[in-house]
Amino acid sequence: MKIYEYAGNLHNHTPYSDGTLYHRDIAKAASQSKLDFLIVTDHNVWVTGVEGYYEFKDGKKVLLLSGEEVHDLERNPEGSHLLIYDTNAELSGFSKYPQQLIDKVAQMEGLSFLAHPFERAAPIVEDAVYSWRDWHVNGYTGLEIWNYMSEFKSLVTSKTAALFYAFYPDLGITGPFQETITKWDELLSDGHRVVVTGNADAHGQTYSMGPISRCIFPYEFLYNAVNTHLVSRQKFTGNKSIDKGIVYSALRNGNCFVGYETPHPTRGFRFSATNEHIDCIMGEEISIRDKSINLIANAPTRCNMQIVCNGQIIAETRDQTEMNFKVSEPGAYRVQATINHKSRERSWIFSNPIYVVP
Repeated sequence: MKIYEYAGNLHNHTPYSDGTLYHRDIAKAASQSKLDFLIVTDHNVWVTGVEGYYEFKDGKKVLLLSGEEVHDLERNPEGSHLLIYDTNAELSGFSKYPQQLIDKVAQMEGLSFLAHPFERAAPIVEDAVYSWRDWHVNGYTGLEIWNYMSEFKSLVTSKTAALFYAFYPDLGITGPFQETITKWDELLSDGHRVVVTGNADAHGQTYSMGPISRCIFPYEFLYNAVNTHLVSRQKFTGNKSIDKGIVYSALRNGNCFVGYETPHPTRGFRFSATNEHIDCIMGEEISIRDKSINLIANAPTRCNMQIVCNGQIIAETRDQTEMNFKVSEPGAYRVQATINHKSRERSWIFSNPIYVVP
C-alpha cells in the first residue's frame, strides 16, 4: 500500500488581515521549513488570485491555497472563530450566525473547523480569549486541537514569563489544552466523525516590552513547530487543481495527523489497520466481521505511544518506534505520542481515528 505524505499548515495570516508577510514570502518560509502546502486564512476576507504553486531558486515549491477565518467582530465577548476551506467564496457575511455559516460551507461542499476551541487568558496580553462559544452547532468538519500561538499566549502570565518564553518558547510548549482533547473524545464517543488538525496561527507580529522587541514568532519558526500532515494514496502532480483536490480530500476524510516538529520531525509517522480483507489508514473505517483487527503505529524515532478509544487508554508502549494491538470491538481508535524534549515529556503526535465498525 503506497502512501504519500504532505506536511502543511492550515492557519496563517497576511497583511490582508493582521499578518506581516504576503503570500509569496509565506510560501518561501514554508519552503525553507520543508512544508509541501499552506492554506492562508485571513480574518473575514477570502483573498483571490493567490492560489497556486510558488517556486523558488533552490528548486523547491509549495502549494498555497486560500481559505478564511470567519468570526463576528461585533460579538462581545468575541469568539467562535471558524476556519473555512475549499468554498471559493467570501462567507464573512454569515459571521453572526455560526450554524448558518457551517451549513453554508457544507452546502458549498467546503470544510469547516472550529479554530482554537478552548483558550486560556493571559493577564498581561491585550488579547481576548477567542474560545468557541456555540457548542450547540453541528455539521462542522472538525477541530483545530493544537494551535501553537494559542498555547503560547497561555504561558504569558507575567512580564517575566513573557520575556522568558519569547526567547525560549519550546520550554513552555507541552501540548494541546486538555479541555480540547476531552471534547474531541466526547464527540467521538457520541459517534461523531470529527477530523482534527494542528496549526501555527502565524502572524509574525513584533511585540515590545520596554527596550526589548521581538517577533512572536517568525513564520519559518512556526512552520517548524505544530503542523498537519496528510497521508494519501494519491501523489501530487504539480498541477494546482488536481493537488488542491488531494489536499482537501485528505482533510475532509481525516487522512491526517498532527505533529510537533520541534523535538523531532514527525514526517514518517503512520497509523493503519488491517483485517483479512483490507488495509486502511487514518480517517477510514474497517469492519470486524467477526475477526480481530490489527492496529499498527510506526513513529520516526523512539517515543511513548498510546492507543485511545472513547477517551480511554487501551494500550501503550514506552521508548519504542512501533506499536501493534489487536482489537475486537467497534470504536474510534486513535494514537497519541509523547517525546522527551529538554527534560520534559511533551505531546508530539496525534493521529486522526481509524473507525472500527461491526
